[in-house]
Amino acid sequence: MPVHAYSAAAVRAAEQPHLDAGRGEALMRRAAAGLATECIRALRESTGRVVGTRAVAFAGPGNNGGDALFAAARLAGRGVHVAVVAPLGRLHPAGLAAARRAGVHVLEAPAPADDTAPADDSSIHDTATGPTGSQTVDALDCFLAHAAQLAADADLVLDGLLGTGARPTLQPPLTTLLTAWQDAEAARRRPADRTTARRTPADSTTVRRSSARRTARPFVVAVDVPTGVDATTGRCGPVHVRADLTVTFGLHKAGLHLPGGAETAGTVRLLDIGLDPRDADEPPRARILTAGDLADWPQPRPRDHKYTRGVLGVVAGSSRYPGAGVLTSLAAAGAGVGMLRVLGTASVQEAVLSRLPEAVTAPGRVQAWVLGPGAPDPQDMLEFLTEALGTGTPLVLDAGALALVPSLLTAAGGGPAAGVPSPLPAACVLTPHAGELTELLTRIDADAHDLTREDVEADPARWAQRAAHLTGAVVLLKGHRTVIATPDGWLWLPTPGPASLATAGSGDVLAGLVGAALATGMREGDDPTDPTDPAHRAAGLAALAVVLHNRAGEYARSASAIAEAVPAILAGPPPAAGPPGLAPPSSVPPSPAAPRPTVPGGHPHAS
Repeated sequence: MPVHAYSAAAVRAAEQPHLDAGRGEALMRRAAAGLATECIRALRESTGRVVGTRAVAFAGPGNNGGDALFAAARLAGRGVHVAVVAPLGRLHPAGLAAARRAGVHVLEAPAPADDTAPADDSSIHDTATGPTGSQTVDALDCFLAHAAQLAADADLVLDGLLGTGARPTLQPPLTTLLTAWQDAEAARRRPADRTTARRTPADSTTVRRSSARRTARPFVVAVDVPTGVDATTGRCGPVHVRADLTVTFGLHKAGLHLPGGAETAGTVRLLDIGLDPRDADEPPRARILTAGDLADWPQPRPRDHKYTRGVLGVVAGSSRYPGAGVLTSLAAAGAGVGMLRVLGTASVQEAVLSRLPEAVTAPGRVQAWVLGPGAPDPQDMLEFLTEALGTGTPLVLDAGALALVPSLLTAAGGGPAAGVPSPLPAACVLTPHAGELTELLTRIDADAHDLTREDVEADPARWAQRAAHLTGAVVLLKGHRTVIATPDGWLWLPTPGPASLATAGSGDVLAGLVGAALATGMREGDDPTDPTDPAHRAAGLAALAVVLHNRAGEYARSASAIAEAVPAILAGPPPAAGPPGLAPPSSVPPSPAAPRPTVPGGHPHAS
């Protein structure tokens, strides 16, 4: 079943009863124990060993910093050489004490220049940070540069700088530290720098060992949420940490699974620390679906026949794009509909029959419609759309059919934007990509007249929710990370598929899968998500279709091959989902030994 994800505020509310009962440090120690275990696993997998490896923990003053400190102490106990960097100069007292007892090297930022108080004798200041006491800006810069170099040279970096409530836009010294880390890693990767290093007078054995270790970048583990990422929305600041693994605690944070934050978080692993979702002060923000949820794909019942199993009507393709009708039909047939009715252009019907002789081209009863892939004739679409509107039959409106939505809303008195019911059925799914959603919103939303595709791509969840609210339909916004929104603001977040899905006709295949899911899954008692709300049922089924599409894409490189892979996936045992929130195999970050692609002006970890 889908996993719920919450806002940062809801997670903090779920923690509050434990804090009120004085169990805050116990929660922290439990979280740190799991965090250390994940770090040890990562070290073993990325370097082949644990003892003698080097780790740097960036620790802030809050609870995430405390988690990092307690985890650092455990890592030191396993033979890892650990340094803690405190760029904000304040650390969780109990965590700091535990780290020092374990022999962790603690580097605290120099005091501000106007701070005349003597340094704490118990603090450990690295000699590279300059004099203690009254510090200068140069001393802080030197400290940050040295800390960044330590991180660049480490086998593992633990990011515990900020917590779930932090804003994504960072300020110095954090931006300075992360940028210096960027520069240090970039310099390390330059061949000229490696050549220069070999010419530096040093023990030759040390140089050879260091060069071998530095062929791999550090594995980055974020504590609860990467620094610079909004835990609720997924929005990333201009400078942020990019993690290979995010270890999150208690409840999933929605921002780790929304576009932006999901790419930055890497693989997400949830650790149970005893939080009760019922203590959250607001409902979940999103539902996450993984490959394991394909076990909920609608299956035929023992007494079903072709009509009760699900009949899908398809109006797709045109004389210009006949293949769209074929791809939509192939996908729907492979997904298990009881009957496929292909209506509209005669040439498309003939093309479909050449691949699917079982398809029916005569009008008749249907349980759901797919309209629009491949630019069908508008009059054909209107004829069957009018029929569906009159009966409340579930709908999938894709591509060409999306252009009909504004006029439908206008004819209905404006729809939800004007405070009147939507003319679309409750189980209606719109499947735009970012460009199509931009065009739709600029026509139906007076406040979005200057909306651009780039705006939609920058915040897909917001605009999918806006379109769902204004149309009264479920909106499936296609993209690298597909976002599905219901009119009441819920989000469904299927885990992403491989880059091979970015191919001509892939969207036609997806439309067929969504249609098949609605035709076979909207029957009473067959809903995998919500048995009472048709929009939620449709959204959950559409999300399953996206997961199926993504899985098929792992075995195919063209749209027709994706459609043909569907039956084998549904016939086999459902793939193991792993821990909730764990990315599917196609989305697991590359090995630490392989460089991660950078973005302009950025680097693998701070961008």
